[in-house]
Amino acid sequence: MIIKDEKLLRVACEQATIEEAKEIIILLEKALIESDKNGFPGIGLAAPQIGIAKQVLIVRIPNICNINLANHKITKTYDKALFKNEGCLSFPGIYADTHRFQEIVIENNLFTPHSFIATGLTAVVIQHETDHLNEKLLIDWKK
Repeated sequence: MIIKDEKLLRVACEQATIEEAKEIIILLEKALIESDKNGFPGIGLAAPQIGIAKQVLIVRIPNICNINLANHKITKTYDKALFKNEGCLSFPGIYADTHRFQEIVIENNLFTPHSFIATGLTAVVIQHETDHLNEKLLIDWKK
């Protein structure tokens, strides 16, 4: 079940071991599938959204990418732009205009690829889900 309580979502996330991360990814995928079945399709999900305070997230953009991230760092960012109507599965029906980078460099990912460049929507989703790991929520953009 995807958490929708702001207080429960604001958790300090610890690094995950590879074994923990693999188990969390299975749970994240199940939650994303269940959300879609309930009429709320999503393209990314972070561990805090299912009540796990670990640095793990998934990105599932059909026909574009299937990425698992754990303990990663965004080390470089390029081309900041306005991203309109960003949504979040934890806050259905709430949308915000955000400033996101169109290109980011990911390093120290526990999974392969360990380092890579993400662009466009993939970069936006990674930034959104990484915000969850850092206790920042979409509703913060509305303030």
